Amino acid sequence: MLMMPPEVERVAKHTDLDAMIQREDFGIEEQPYNLDLMSDFPISHLAKEAPVRKLLRKPDFQRETNRWTPDQVATFIASFVDSEVIPSLILWKAPRYIFVIDGGHRLSALRAWMEDDYGDRSISQDFYKTEISKVQKDVADRTRRLIEQRVGRYSTLISLVDSQSAPEAIRKRAQVLVTRALPLQWITGDAKVAETSFFKINSQGTPLDDTEKLLITNRHKPIAISARAILRAGSGHKYWSGFSPECVTATESVTQELYDHIFKPEAEEPLKTLELPLGGSVSPVDALALLIDFLGIAGTREKDGKAIDKYDDDLTGNQTVSVLENALKLLSRMAGNQSASLGLHPAVYFYNEKGKYSRFLFLGMTAVIQDKLRNNNSGFFKEFTVARQRLEQFLIDNKSLIGTILQNLSRQQRVPRMKDLFEFLVNRLKDRSSKVKIEDAISHLGLQGRVLDVRVTQTAARITDDTRSTLYVREAIKKALRCPVCNGLLDPSKSVSYNHIIPKRSGGTGDINNAQMAHPYCNSNKDELLKVVGLKRPKG
Repeated sequence: MLMMPPEVERVAKHTDLDAMIQREDFGIEEQPYNLDLMSDFPISHLAKEAPVRKLLRKPDFQRETNRWTPDQVATFIASFVDSEVIPSLILWKAPRYIFVIDGGHRLSALRAWMEDDYGDRSISQDFYKTEISKVQKDVADRTRRLIEQRVGRYSTLISLVDSQSAPEAIRKRAQVLVTRALPLQWITGDAKVAETSFFKINSQGTPLDDTEKLLITNRHKPIAISARAILRAGSGHKYWSGFSPECVTATESVTQELYDHIFKPEAEEPLKTLELPLGGSVSPVDALALLIDFLGIAGTREKDGKAIDKYDDDLTGNQTVSVLENALKLLSRMAGNQSASLGLHPAVYFYNEKGKYSRFLFLGMTAVIQDKLRNNNSGFFKEFTVARQRLEQFLIDNKSLIGTILQNLSRQQRVPRMKDLFEFLVNRLKDRSSKVKIEDAISHLGLQGRVLDVRVTQTAARITDDTRSTLYVREAIKKALRCPVCNGLLDPSKSVSYNHIIPKRSGGTGDINNAQMAHPYCNSNKDELLKVVGLKRPKG
C-alpha cells in the first residue's frame, strides 16, 4: 500500500551573516605580510578600522555563513557578554591574510552585532548589491529584535562601560566588551594542511550536509559556480572573479536573469496570491540543492544531463557561461514572454494543495522539456497544448495523491518518474476522448496497491497558515485567468502575449473588444494549433 506523506516540516529561517567576513582563495600567491601570531582574539579586532579585521578572510570554499537561526545568534551574543564558555577560534596565517578555519559564525555574529547589520544593512547591501530578499530582511529584523530584548544594542552597551547610573548587571556586561577575548588556536603548515584541517573540523559539530560537500568538492566546476551565482543574482562573493572579463560580465548578467526567473516574486505564508516563484524559497539550503539538480539537467544538451562532478574545472568561464545560457534557454520555454514560452503556471505544476513547493515536479518538467528540445521534438509541444486543460485539471485534482506517490519513490527515482508521469499524461490526454485516473498513473509508474487520499483533520479551533494557504489556492485557481486558445491557466505576471481575436490581416483592430491575453506559445502558433490539433478559435 502506498504510504501517506508526513506533514511538510516548516524550514527554520536563518540569519544571513555572510557579508561580515570576506572570502579569499587559499592558494593566492602574494608577498608575505609579517604579523606576529596573537594569543587571543578581543572583540575590538572586529571594529571597523581594526587592522586585524581587514586581514580576516574565510576560505572561498567555505559554506555561506547563514546556518544560525535568530535565536542561535541572540543566544551566542548573550553567552559572550555573560562570560560563558565559548569554543576556541581556529585560524591559519597565510602569506597575506588570516583565514578563519573554524569560528566564522561566531566572529560574524559579533561583527553583525557591532555593526547592527544582520543581513539587511549597509555592509550586506554593498556585498549583495542591494539584492536582498524580503525573507532575509524579515529574518534580520527578527534577529535584531531578539538581541535587543536579551542583550541590547552594542552601541548602547559600549556607551555604559563607565556609567555610574546603569544597573550593575548592565555595567558588568558592558565591561566584558573591553576585557573579554575569545580563545584562539593557530594551524601551522601550508595551504594543504589548512584545507585538510578545515574538512576534519567541519566533520564534527554541525557537519557539512550533502549539498555543501558537493559544492566544496566541486567548487571550481561550472555548476557549483553557477548555482552560487544564481542564488545571489550575480552579487556576493565573486567565485567567478578569475574568469575573462567577457565571461565575468556574462556570468553576472545571465545569473541576474535566471534569479528573476526562478525566485521572483518571493512567496509569503499564508499564500495570498498565485504569483509564485518557479523555484520556491530562496533559503540557501533548499535553493542550492535545487539549482545543482536543475543545472545538471538544463546546463547541457547531453542525454540525461551532466552531473556536477562530470565537468572539468572551469578556469576561463567559458563552460560556466555555456551552462548558464543553456539553462536560461530552457527556462524561457517554461515561463517568460518569449514567443516559444509555454507559460506554465507555477501554482498548478510545481506546488502542492497547501501551496508548498515541490522541487521534484519542477525538475521532472525541466527534464521533459530538455529532452524534447534536445531531440527537436516540436510535435510534443503541440500535443502538450491539446492536452493542457485536462492535464492541469488532473494535477489540480490529485495534488495530495501525487505527493503520496513521490513519498513512495526513492530519491533517485523521483525526477525520472515525474518526467515519465508528465509524458504519460500528455500522451494519453492528447486524445480528447481519453480519460486518466490516478490509478492509471500509479500503475504506469510501476507502483502497486490502493491509494487513499487521507488528509489530516484539523481538530484545533485555530485556523492555521496551512489551512489558509490551502483555502486560498483552492478558491483562487477556480477564478484564475485562462488562455483562450488552449483553455489552460494563465499567469500574466510571468508569461503573457497580447493578441488580436480577429487577426489584423482579416481586418481586426486593436480595440479592447478584439484583444485577448494568451500563452506566448499558444499565440505564436495559434493558426497551426487551430487547424492541426482542432482547438477552437475563441469567439470575438
